[in-house]
Amino acid sequence: MDSIVKPAIRPAIIKDLDAIWQLWKDITAQKAYFPYDESYTREQIEAAWINLDNLIGIAEVNRTVAGAYIVKPNQPGYGSHVANAAYMVATSFRGQGIGKQLCAHSLEAAKAAGYRAMQFNLVVSTNTAAIKAWEAFGFKRIGIIPEGFYQDGPGYVDAYIFHRFL
Repeated sequence: MDSIVKPAIRPAIIKDLDAIWQLWKDITAQKAYFPYDESYTREQIEAAWINLDNLIGIAEVNRTVAGAYIVKPNQPGYGSHVANAAYMVATSFRGQGIGKQLCAHSLEAAKAAGYRAMQFNLVVSTNTAAIKAWEAFGFKRIGIIPEGFYQDGPGYVDAYIFHRFL
């Protein structure tokens, strides 16, 4: 691991949404972490994820968006007390501890917002860095989706469901 960087993590504001969208596009283009493909429009992603109705945190390093998290209800109505989250770290900032810092910040933000738990619905089994981080934060793997993700290169790989109480 490279040296640990201490980014400034803050709530996103409207002017950050373009940078978050670009980060989202860059990471989904890698076809390794998120199930969204290039057919999803910005409007579709904004309706579900990149909007200020959700909790969005930005990690900045030298005024550059190095990463972000998005926390939203995992389900509507009677399931809305469980949060769901997405994390993104720019490729050039990976291996510097930013993802872990985003996770820690998001857990506190979710708890402060009244969520009782957090669940990740689709953690790709080949994303070993994320799995190690989630387990270090007390998440438990509660399910497996056999061949639940298609990844360029290896093909169909398993996906995991993780959960923890806040």
